[in-house]
Amino acid sequence: MKIFFAVLLAFLAAGCGYKPVSKITQDVLGDPVYVDVIISKVEPKNSVFIKDAVKEGIVSRLNRALSDDKNAQSSIIVSIKSINYQATVYDQYGYITSYKIVLNLSYKTKFKDGKIVETTASGEHDFSVARRSKSTRYADSIISDTDKFEAIKEASKEAFDEYIANLAIKAYQNGSNNR
Repeated sequence: MKIFFAVLLAFLAAGCGYKPVSKITQDVLGDPVYVDVIISKVEPKNSVFIKDAVKEGIVSRLNRALSDDKNAQSSIIVSIKSINYQATVYDQYGYITSYKIVLNLSYKTKFKDGKIVETTASGEHDFSVARRSKSTRYADSIISDTDKFEAIKEASKEAFDEYIANLAIKAYQNGSNNR
């Protein structure tokens, strides 16, 4: 019975014209891809984490090779539009125990045909900062660098996923073979 449902599911997926996002983006981006992040004067360390997250997404999710700008078929330039930390949870003493980071990124993509498209994507990540000291009953509501960088990395991954979804939709609307 399991085999029957697996075969049925395979026929349905093939029949509806399913095409993986990695295949759609392959037609649009080509291989290899150049990735760069414009360093923010306000958050220079964060730019490095965002660049790492985008590069990781290109390699692991889209199966593309990275290259320098002279040998790449496409290029993606990322810049930080905004980074906001919002308090989400307070303890009984009024100290902040959880935050949400909201990261807005701008992606400027130059496709292999020379067309340039700018896309904005955002990512969010909730994280806890509650650490109780043995000498006090109060929580430490300060965001440590480790918490901050991990939150930026996770929000960058979410923003990259949104960027790829937008890219796939644009490619599909324009006919991915027409680029």
